[in-house]
Order: sequence, then C-alpha cells, then structure tokens
Amino acid sequence: MLLLLARQLAFWVINKMIKTLLFLSAMLASTASFAQGLTICNGEFALCAASTCKPTGKTITGNNGVAYPEVVCRCPILNGKNIADTAMGNMKGTCAPTDSEHVWSTFWPKMVYPQEASNFSNKPKDMNVVIQACPSSIQQGARASNCFSWNCKRGADGIAICRCPSGQVPANTAFLTEAGQGDPKACYKHPVSLPYKPEGAK
Repeated sequence: MLLLLARQLAFWVINKMIKTLLFLSAMLASTASFAQGLTICNGEFALCAASTCKPTGKTITGNNGVAYPEVVCRCPILNGKNIADTAMGNMKGTCAPTDSEHVWSTFWPKMVYPQEASNFSNKPKDMNVVIQACPSSIQQGARASNCFSWNCKRGADGIAICRCPSGQVPANTAFLTEAGQGDPKACYKHPVSLPYKPEGAK
C-alpha cells in the first residue's frame, strides 16, 4: 500500500514538473525574438501567471513604442529567483525595483503558490498550479493579457496591482494560462497567458 502511494505521489510530482517546464518553455519561445535582456533576477517579484485582469479603458505603451489596451491585474508578491527580460515591458535595462513602492512582474516556474482563483489563500490545497490551454476556437487571444516585465504597485496586503497590455496577438491565437485553477471560464477573463500556437492554428 505504501509503495502504491509513493508511486502515485511520484507520478503527481513528475506530471506537475513537466507541465511547469512546458509552460516555461512556451514563455521563452514566445519571447525569443525579443530576448535581448533575458536574465535571472533575485528578490521580490509579482507572479501574475495565475491572474485574470480587467480592462481599464485606457492604453499602455511599453519599450516597443506600441500602445495596447490596458488591463489591471492582482498578483501575489513572492521572493526568490525570477526570470525577466529587461528590454521588454517597461523595464529600463535592470530588474532592480524602481522604488520601495513598486515590484516587477516577472516569472518563475512554481507548482504551488497563492492564486487569485482561491483569493490568494495560503492553504496547500488552494495553491496547486493547474495549467490549461485556451483553444483558438474560442477567439479569446486578443483579450489575453501579458504582464511579463511590467512594473506593479505594491498593495498593503502583499498583493501587487499590475497594469499590463492585452490585445497583442490575434483573436484566433490559442494560449496557455495558470489562471482559474482549471476552470475554463478563466479563458474569457483577460487571463495573463502565453500564446503557444501561431495565427490560424486549430
């Protein structure tokens, strides 16, 4: 019985690791052509990978000089190693914080962390990462959000308020997201995500 449980636990851990590595690989692939400043930082960062966002009705412009529809997202602030591209978003060549009231939204593969879907609960059962694919058939690509390497305002509750762009890819782009903990409704809520198929893919 113990051997069976050990095997099941090992399978669960390996499965989570594979999914997380796939998510990281997709992120790196999607930024490959812009990765002049791709670097590993260390310290506090906002992890928005499991967050959904709300349109503000404004536009936001980053280092590429292009204005996109702006969304606002709530993301947990974590501490440790994280991946950034200091040439993307609105970073200016460094992942050092701009001041004590701000933190960068970057990424690090994690299997467990507080998520918006469970109101940022710290209970182990509420923090498991679930990566889901939102297919091109639902036509939500243009509503997906990108918070990678954008500056965020610290909240008093340890949650960062991040203003990020959406609408960077066509509507018929499929994408991966950790938002919603597997609930497909999150695909329609401007989730922070990564495109993983080219335009026109099924």
